[in-house]
Amino acid sequence: MYKILAKTLFVGKNLIFLPSCHSTNEEAQQMLGAGVMEGTMIITENQTKGKGQRGNSWEAEPGKNLTFSFILKPSFLGVQSQFELNRVVSLGLHDYLSDMAPGFQVKWPNDIYYLDKKICGILIQNSVKKNHIENSIVGIGLNINQQGFTNDRAISLTQIMDEDYDLQQVLDDLMQRIESRYLMLKNGRKEQLKSDYEASLYRFGEESLYRSNDQVFTGKITGVTPVGQLEIETLQGMRYFDFKEVEFLH
Repeated sequence: MYKILAKTLFVGKNLIFLPSCHSTNEEAQQMLGAGVMEGTMIITENQTKGKGQRGNSWEAEPGKNLTFSFILKPSFLGVQSQFELNRVVSLGLHDYLSDMAPGFQVKWPNDIYYLDKKICGILIQNSVKKNHIENSIVGIGLNINQQGFTNDRAISLTQIMDEDYDLQQVLDDLMQRIESRYLMLKNGRKEQLKSDYEASLYRFGEESLYRSNDQVFTGKITGVTPVGQLEIETLQGMRYFDFKEVEFLH
């Protein structure tokens, strides 16, 4: 059972706890029609059909991790600026986790990594009206107290730090950080957010292997465009990739 968040201004002030559900993003989508307030949060201990990017499932042991969604109403953002939301949510997560230990990075477009392992997935679904974003549903799966995963590229906070965490406390502290980054965006501080994002970006400025259209190539991430394309500098010149167009190789 979770309580209304104490440290935020508006996120989580309307909090709906579901012991179990298929997907908190789906639950949030259904609630949008009822005219819910910005910051409304849906959280569950057992998400049975959690989804990530590319339709991947999200593995989470019941009661051990944070699986939740919250609703934003960023009408100040044009449709071309949708990626700004990925940026602020990723940075808020990175801010919180980096206070724990070094080694956390934002992996474009929607993950948080610890070294080369995934600790968090983000799924943002936007609805658009008259070229502006009317509603955004931000879904987050963050591995906290789980001790093992079937995927050897997944990791949890307890595995990294060797201690158990109070999920309510983590949620409160985390959402304060995400809300703070969102308010930076609302106040027009895009350049600061862009700079901070690049400083936290996984493989930024490093020669690495990638695959696109079944072709493997070497390149160096140099940034992300305003519309969210990943910029990779290669021997043949600069290349730009949308979501799902490029795979990170290890």
